[in-house]
Amino acid sequence: MGLAWLTGGSRGFRCRVCGHQVEGAGSGLGVCAHCIVHDWERARPLVDAIHRKSRARFQLPEEVPQVRIGAQCRLCHHQCRMTQGQWGYCGVRTGDMESLRRDGRLVAAVSYYHDPLPTNCVADWVCAGGTGVGYPHFSMAKGPEVGWYNLAVFFEACNFNCLYCQNWTFKRATPAGKPRLAVEEMLPAVTERTSCICFFGGDPVPQLPFALRFSKEAVKARSSRILRVCWETNGSMHSSWLRPMVQLSLESGGCIKVDLKAWDPHIHRALCGTDNRQVLENFTQLSQWVPMRPDPPLLIASTLLVPGYVGEREVSRLARFIANLNPDIPYALLGFAPQFVLNDFPTTSKAEAEACLEAARRAGLRRVRLANRHLLC
Repeated sequence: MGLAWLTGGSRGFRCRVCGHQVEGAGSGLGVCAHCIVHDWERARPLVDAIHRKSRARFQLPEEVPQVRIGAQCRLCHHQCRMTQGQWGYCGVRTGDMESLRRDGRLVAAVSYYHDPLPTNCVADWVCAGGTGVGYPHFSMAKGPEVGWYNLAVFFEACNFNCLYCQNWTFKRATPAGKPRLAVEEMLPAVTERTSCICFFGGDPVPQLPFALRFSKEAVKARSSRILRVCWETNGSMHSSWLRPMVQLSLESGGCIKVDLKAWDPHIHRALCGTDNRQVLENFTQLSQWVPMRPDPPLLIASTLLVPGYVGEREVSRLARFIANLNPDIPYALLGFAPQFVLNDFPTTSKAEAEACLEAARRAGLRRVRLANRHLLC
């Protein structure tokens, strides 16, 4: 089910700030990238209104709660401060002390499935499960782990509000209506044929303590057998959570996949409802652990190529940022498919994707890949 009530029906629109006709993008944002970058003061109210409307439909807080007196959550950059019964921005917990102690820690709004390896993963072109790198210490085979499974753990909450989210349907269940699972209930999902666990969503950040608790118990139960722990995340957690994540992935042969959605903070805010300062700071910190295990790589970056907003300019700047940290960090560029509020957008053009790929290489990155080529138009 799309959200046509929030978007126009044509690919192309007239910018509500500068009045210019914009081609090659849908009307979901209604403001062109140039105005978002160079006239943010006028663009911001229009963009923020779209985000508020998209969240109100699902009974999610329209803004980050910041009451003067209340309980504070410190899991991510939002630092929500809530009164009793008031939901945090991600919809995982309220300001009640019991909720802060339990939700996302002892229990989680989560679902899971067993995904045959090799799987369609952002890191499959460089990871142990997809290539066999690190055999026999981190991989079951010298090549792709055919016959083994990834336990795909989907966290049904997110602290971003990406207008193109491909998994937006998790929002259909209201925060109060989401069923919760305890760590003990999920542990049997790690079978004898499971060689890796990948936390994604939504995003694992709002329920990171639960993911860490589950990972430690699962790895402990497998004893000396291979069980990689991987993360697919927007990277916005409080920096104090980075070390325990890295430790689990480093020791198990897993990886941390960070989705760098945009370089410009206003483009990032327009697309995702929040800025990217914490994301870039965390990615910089994570890069310091990369030399400890070059292969399989600990840290992988990815960027979705959003027509009209995230193209060659944004990719070039992100790639230079990554290359300055470590030119061997793998970087995957992803073709765009229209979803959620941006459901009237075109897919990424082949010409734009190839230009982005070349821009990433010119920036100095040695391991770059263009994925989802079948989506290119």
